[in-house]
Amino acid sequence: MPLQLLFSEDIEVGIPLDPSIQEAWQIQYERSLEAGRAEGFQKRLATSFAQALTDCLDADLKPPTDAQLRYATSIARELGVALPPEALRFRGAMADFIGRFAERLREKRGH
Repeated sequence: MPLQLLFSEDIEVGIPLDPSIQEAWQIQYERSLEAGRAEGFQKRLATSFAQALTDCLDADLKPPTDAQLRYATSIARELGVALPPEALRFRGAMADFIGRFAERLREKRGH
């Protein structure tokens, strides 16, 4: 049976796996069950999978970078403007926010 990703009742994505990878994954999972480490394996799989999903997103839909968050927080604090919630979730919205206020911040700082 091929691997299926189910996001909701109406969004299913088939994940093609090479048969040897599917077999190896099944062996790994059985090993972790037998050793009583299934929970750790599931956490490792979830972490890897979440990162892979993020890597597949268009750049504007990825989470903002740490540098963007720091800069936007400075802008919001120093200029007294609200940081929109979508800017905290999406890199594109964060870039828009920074683009709107960066020049004002530079002027305020005297640069």
